[in-house]
Amino acid sequence: MPVNNKLYGVYKLLELGGQKYIVERANRNRQMEATPKNYVQGTAKSRIMDIGGIFEEISVSLPILVGGAAENGLDGRGLLNTYIQRALDEKSTAIPLITSARVSITQEQANVQANFLSDGRPSSQAFIVTNFPVDSVPGSPLDPQVAGPTRVARFYDFRCRIGGIIYYIMEATLEVTVQTDRKYFIAGSEVGWGNTAQYVHSDLETTHNPLKSNETNNPYNFGTQFPFIGVTGIRVQGSGKAAVELNDLSVPVDYDFNDYSTPQHKWEAINVDLTTDGGNNGNHYELTWQQPGEVRTAADQLNDPTAVGFQLQIWNPSSTTAGAWEDLLQGSGLNLDYSVVTKSDFQVTTGILTVDFSFINWVK
Repeated sequence: MPVNNKLYGVYKLLELGGQKYIVERANRNRQMEATPKNYVQGTAKSRIMDIGGIFEEISVSLPILVGGAAENGLDGRGLLNTYIQRALDEKSTAIPLITSARVSITQEQANVQANFLSDGRPSSQAFIVTNFPVDSVPGSPLDPQVAGPTRVARFYDFRCRIGGIIYYIMEATLEVTVQTDRKYFIAGSEVGWGNTAQYVHSDLETTHNPLKSNETNNPYNFGTQFPFIGVTGIRVQGSGKAAVELNDLSVPVDYDFNDYSTPQHKWEAINVDLTTDGGNNGNHYELTWQQPGEVRTAADQLNDPTAVGFQLQIWNPSSTTAGAWEDLLQGSGLNLDYSVVTKSDFQVTTGILTVDFSFINWVK
């Protein structure tokens, strides 16, 4: 049989909302609400159908990259910063709209999984697969001679802090959820379609064809099955896994891991609390417990007024002359400095001692 490379996705390039991205995989799922209805109708057979609105769900998985493609915003970090910023913009009408994103950093990989919602209109062009020449993309991001070489980001490109969990972090996950609402409106009735240019357009006066609906002639999708989409809330939370170090530093040895070693300036138990009182003011306790009349954050438990309770950063050698650590979501408009640790699941097995932790952030 002859070779047919037109069947393979590696030769294609994905566009979301007009921006090109490098993805591991992508999926577009168009759905229409339809349910058979039975009434007192003289038969049990489905003779009546209830058909509602149309919507479009998109999911993508992207790597986090270092080098040329990352500098041009074609990776998972670029996508997150662009679409979270749009979701935060009250005036933005761009689709698709991000509904959730999961950033996962492990020893094996660093990637982003994101989900989007669109209205399903063909004219929206929210999800496009093209054969646009990648070397013709502005900046030639994948050309090593023009933009510089590109590689996949790995564990050594990142640094992380979740409250008092700073050392031996094995996995870190950040989840952003954008709560959305879909609404459908009944079309207004006027003497003639097109008389109120703010709402309807003369294109719909005679055709009333939803395939003719676009941002120009019908921005609110009146008379169609396509929804109006709004943002009702944004929340950020995450989780991770860290190794636990237990080291009896007492002199003489007391066979427990409850103490703080003043000479060595460290706790005997790292990433887990085995004390009887949670340490000074509870600052060694894993969870961000609260005091009456106070709001305590993960940063407060670090006992360092200059510290922040949450950081997930990537090294950027181009940010300054000497390079610098940057927040992974630095361009998104989110400030996640304030957090509370909500779970600490200490696991003792014959292998490495670990703790699974969870946290939630105030979103500034």
